[in-house]
Amino acid sequence: MSNLLSTNNAKTIKGEKKGYRTYIMYLSPYKNNSKGKNLCPNASKGCSEACLFFSGMGGMFTKIQQGRINRTELFLTNRKAFMFKLYSELLEISGKKDNMIPVVRLNGTSDIPFENVKIFDDKTIFELFPNIQFYDYTKNHKRFTKVLPKNYHLTFSRDETNDKLAEKLLKKGFNVAYVFNKLPKTYKGFKVINGDENDLRFNDGSGVVVGLKYKKATNKGASIINKNALKNGFVIMND
Repeated sequence: MSNLLSTNNAKTIKGEKKGYRTYIMYLSPYKNNSKGKNLCPNASKGCSEACLFFSGMGGMFTKIQQGRINRTELFLTNRKAFMFKLYSELLEISGKKDNMIPVVRLNGTSDIPFENVKIFDDKTIFELFPNIQFYDYTKNHKRFTKVLPKNYHLTFSRDETNDKLAEKLLKKGFNVAYVFNKLPKTYKGFKVINGDENDLRFNDGSGVVVGLKYKKATNKGASIINKNALKNGFVIMND
C-alpha cells in the first residue's frame, strides 16, 4: 500500500513559499467503503455532491480514487495497523532536515475526530507528536465544544444546511469556511480572507470567514453536480 500521507496537492503546496510543507491524508468520504460506514456523518447533500473527492486529479483518475478507498478499508478493518502506519510516517516526517516546517492535515476528504482515537499508552497522534502542527476542516460543530489538543486547529465548514451554526461559531471567535462564486471583502459583518492563497488555516487568526472559490467536479456527471452546487445554496452567489 502507498503512503497514507502525501504532499501532492495543488493547494497545500502553496504553503511551501512560507516555509511549510503540508502532508495530507485522503480517504474515501461518506459510505464509499465495504462496511457502509459514513466517514462524513455531518455532510449535507450539497457537500457530498461537491466533494473534493470528485474534483481535480481525484475526479479524473480512478486509480487515485482506488488508493483512497484502500486506505479507508485499512482504517475500518484494522485500525491498529492503520494508526501504526500513520505513526511510522509521522516519525519519519518529524526527523527530516530540509528547512521546511511539517504540518499535517489528516482529513483531506473525511471528517474523523482523530482527537478521540488512541494509539500507544492511551495517547492520541497529537500527543505523540506535540511538535507537529495539525489542522483540519470539519462540519461537526460539537468538536468545538471540547478542548482540542494545542497543536490541532479546526475550521468549521459552512454548507446550505448549517448557516445558523456557522454564524454562532464565528461570533464565538472560531473560523468558518464559506464557498463563494466570487469572494467578498466582508460577509455578514465578518472579515473574509482568501482561503485559496494557501491551506495554512492555523495562521488565519480568529473569528474570520475563510473564503473559498467553488472547485468544479471533474468526474462523470460533473456538469449536473456543478449546476446543482450553484443552485442549492452550497455555493454562496456573491454578484
